[in-house]
Parts: sequence; C-alpha cells; structure tokens
Amino acid sequence: MNNTSFQELKNRIKISDVAEYIGYRLNTSAGKKYLEYRLYNGNTKVDEIVIYTTSYSQTFFSRNGYGDKGDVVNFIINRLHLFSGYQGFGYDAVADILCKLAGLDIVKNKNNVVLNNEVKFCLDDYNISCNLKIIYAYLGKIRQMDASTISDFLKIGAVCTVSNKKNNYTNVAFPYRVLSNPDQVVNYELRNYNLHKQEGYKGFCPGGNKSTACWIASFAPIWKDVQSLYIGESALDMMSLYQLLPERMRINAAFISIGGNLGYGQIKDIKHLFPHAVIYLAFDNDLQGQIYDVEAAYYMIKGKEPQIYRNAEGKVVIKFESQELIISDSDFNSKTFLHSHGIEADWLHIIKAKGGKDFNDMLKKN
Repeated sequence: MNNTSFQELKNRIKISDVAEYIGYRLNTSAGKKYLEYRLYNGNTKVDEIVIYTTSYSQTFFSRNGYGDKGDVVNFIINRLHLFSGYQGFGYDAVADILCKLAGLDIVKNKNNVVLNNEVKFCLDDYNISCNLKIIYAYLGKIRQMDASTISDFLKIGAVCTVSNKKNNYTNVAFPYRVLSNPDQVVNYELRNYNLHKQEGYKGFCPGGNKSTACWIASFAPIWKDVQSLYIGESALDMMSLYQLLPERMRINAAFISIGGNLGYGQIKDIKHLFPHAVIYLAFDNDLQGQIYDVEAAYYMIKGKEPQIYRNAEGKVVIKFESQELIISDSDFNSKTFLHSHGIEADWLHIIKAKGGKDFNDMLKKN
C-alpha cells in the first residue's frame, strides 16, 4: 500500500458500490441516462441520489439538496454516520473506509490527497433556538412521542432547533458533545420531515465532529450518579426507549446516541465517566446493530479496538486477538458471538427493539 496514492484509491471505488454497501436501493425504473438510488428508514425514504457515470469516474448529487454532491469522497464524508468501524476523523476516516472497500488494510501514503473546500464547523454559523411548534410537530406527530417525553428532554437541553444563517431552514436538532468536554457543542444531529414530499430528512452540520462526539441526555444530578446508561444509534431511538421504559427505570438513567456510526473515541471514557452505571447496548435490530454490539462490548471489556466490517460478499469479517473470522450475515448474532468468545460482563447487556428495526419503530407499533 506504500505506493498507492489517495487518488488511485478513489479510482478503485464506485459511488454506486458504496451506496449499495450502506443500504441504498437501485431504482430500476429511473431510466438509462443515470443511476438513481434511494435510502429508506423502514418505509420512509430519507435520501435519493442521482449518479452520472463517465468512462473514468462517477459523480453524484442528492435530491435533498444542501450542496450534497461531488465524487465518492464527498459521498462518503457526508454519510460517515452510515458507516461503522472506521478509524480517524474527516478525510482520514474516508481513506480508512476506502481501504476497507478496496480490500486493503490501511492508507500509508496520502501525499497526493487534494482536499478542496473542507468545511469547518462553527457555532457562529447557526441560529440556535427552541421552536416548540416545530419540535412538537416532528417528535409528536411524525415520531409519535408523548408530550411529556418531549418536555422531559427539553428541560435538560437535549433537544432544540437549529438553522444555518445562510439558508435559514430550521430543523429539529440534538447537540453533540465530546464526553470528556461536555460544555462545548461540536455538532448537531438534524431531523425534519417534509409533509409535501412525504420525505424525511436527517443529517449533521457540515464539518461537525462525528467520530468522537455523541448526544447525551442524563436524568441524574451528576454523571457519577447514573445507574443505567443506554447507548443507541440515534437520539430519536433513545427518546423512544425512554418513553417505553417503566417509570422506575428512568430514575438516574442516561441516554447516548452515537449518530449512526460507532467511533471508539465516543465510548472510550464511558466507564470512567459513568462508574456505577449498568450499560445497555440498544443498537438497531439489524446486521449493523449486531456489529456495533460486538465492537462496543469488545472495546469496553478488553480495551482494544477490533476490526469488524461487512465485506463485498455481505459476510461479516472480524479481526481480533490474531484471529480472522468470516461469518455469514445470516448466522451472525452478537449475543451468541460474545458469549462463545467469553466477552461478557455483569455490567454490560444487549437489548433490542421488539417487532421493529429500532425503538422508534417499536414505539409506533405499541
């Protein structure tokens, strides 16, 4: 890999391959001039991209707008929250993902990288507010949360509304912080729903920290008093889980969202910051959620970072303790895997939504 440049690595990977890898579906009725892919959350379409192919490369744009277009690097960096197990932040993370997709271990030579127009997150670029009409309309009507649930999270500052000063479009927002420095907001998870188009929107602020930051909502006076800590993939899932829990289980509980991607920097301080907490891994009830279970449990118990990813054939590849295991996705179960390899602790449990992909699906069906 020493003689492979970042540009050469980019040329190996097609946007269409990356899109399919993270769950986009090809719309076969779109025509022959371009490829159209759609991403769904359950039955809700959350993104639609158009890919143009030339003899040498592919470019894309998203129908969601917001300047989401470009080459495979732009595609990946705008969707880091949909990937798992990568190392690094920003373009280093993109390089790591490209290496995995190309079947390579690591980028050792990135001297030829050209990073144009890298966006830096700055709070001054945004208007931060608390538009209750927008918050209750989305979380209540669309996500079917009780008013009392929404109010509980509003009281602790875990939900707000944010608009970029350039376009002034207001979204429901969940502040992201680095746990070791929680006073500073370094990103926002953004959500909304377009009733006219019947489409949902989810994303993050451009340039925001998604590799070491997470959303945290604590109902204990101080973090050391937290008795139960729930970790999931989105703030919506964790708010839904809060509503589903019996009242007695909400006391001194805290909820964390990793934003759809698990970075080891997000969980490395958890046992130190929440020393008395029983930890519940509450990731999605799908293959990616099972992978997150194993990644998080192995790191928390062993203190090491395993390499776990789904390869081009759809099989789960696990590299740890000088072993390499390849397991069919249909046979991969996180609880079974962790138990068979002795990766267990009495303070760590795995819970899954019943009857749905995640806890918001479960809430809607209750």
